[in-house]
Amino acid sequence: MNDRKMQRRDFIKVMAAGSTVTLLPSVLTACGEKGETGLEAWTGPMPGETDIRRIILSYAILAPNPHNKQPWIIDLTGPESFDLYVDRTRLLPETDPPFRQIHIGQGTFLENAALAAAENGYRMDVDYLPRGIYENTVVENKPVASVTLRKDRAVSKDPLFAQILTRQSNKRTYDDISIDKAILDTLGQTSTAPNMSIGLTNNVAKRGKLAAILAKAMKIETSDKARDLETIAMFRFNEEEQVKFRDGFSVAQTGMGGLMKFVAEAFFLDRKSTEADSSEFGAQAVQITTDQANSAAAFGWITTSGNSRLDQVLTGRTYDRVNLKATELGIAMHPMSQVLQEYADMSDLQREFLAFLGVPEGHTVQMLFRLGYAEPVAHSARRYIPDLIRS
Repeated sequence: MNDRKMQRRDFIKVMAAGSTVTLLPSVLTACGEKGETGLEAWTGPMPGETDIRRIILSYAILAPNPHNKQPWIIDLTGPESFDLYVDRTRLLPETDPPFRQIHIGQGTFLENAALAAAENGYRMDVDYLPRGIYENTVVENKPVASVTLRKDRAVSKDPLFAQILTRQSNKRTYDDISIDKAILDTLGQTSTAPNMSIGLTNNVAKRGKLAAILAKAMKIETSDKARDLETIAMFRFNEEEQVKFRDGFSVAQTGMGGLMKFVAEAFFLDRKSTEADSSEFGAQAVQITTDQANSAAAFGWITTSGNSRLDQVLTGRTYDRVNLKATELGIAMHPMSQVLQEYADMSDLQREFLAFLGVPEGHTVQMLFRLGYAEPVAHSARRYIPDLIRS
């Protein structure tokens, strides 16, 4: 192993311990406070914005979504309406071949939009898949939803709206602090969909088994170069890439910040060499996943009795609400969905996982996530609203 690879291996190990890193002033990072950072969206709508559609979209774009692909296209269909489409240039064909997770990301977008609409005095009516539902093997050029905004004095504001600018997927290793059953019960009551359930456990033995399954799942995922490269393509190796692409994820989401983050990006993380030989990147991903899973104070999963595109979208709306509720309760949350991915290499382990949870035949676990306590991490970047709107 050459010296550079060894240095990179040793340094990336520190990422798993990011919860101990202190965030230092922006002068020690590649971007200053006054320049573009890719994080501008986390302050809310542009000052002076009056278009209710753009105001709502500025909150919708902050929704959690797979690999932070932000797979959304908007057609503005009227002064108070728009259609939401899957952006077919932003799919994950290697790790999400049926594009199930991509459609869950459509639902998270819609839930944030609905919360923002109510906050601004509008009722948001949603017509799902208005031009017909399509099969799970394709993504057709049809809207996932047609949205109509109606001014309504009787609309009730939802307190979860207050968490949109704070919510995040926190990839730190979590503190060794248990979560009270009452908190888990509250999270478990988030969904009201008739064909959907939320499972949660803080049982030590179950957590251990799930953590072992998740470590195996990441090892399977990183055993294939094409899957590895799909993930690496969304990893932002420095803040220049974050500003350029305004999507994906980076060391900042592991809790690394300040001087340590600057040193990692400047001297140890390199796209060209990692894409040429992804083995060390994959090995560290397995180790980090193992540490993350072992630190979970609880695990949660969302199951549906069906698995249509509509089921997937509605799952996204529920997942977003769980994430926002966890934020309100001071709980860190992080999706860990490798074992749910539908490619052949994962089939055996997925069957073991489903049997362990006792999932009924024909039901689908749509989301799996860990919960715990941790300091916040940096937000992931978001694109400009005009880039989502089809001209």
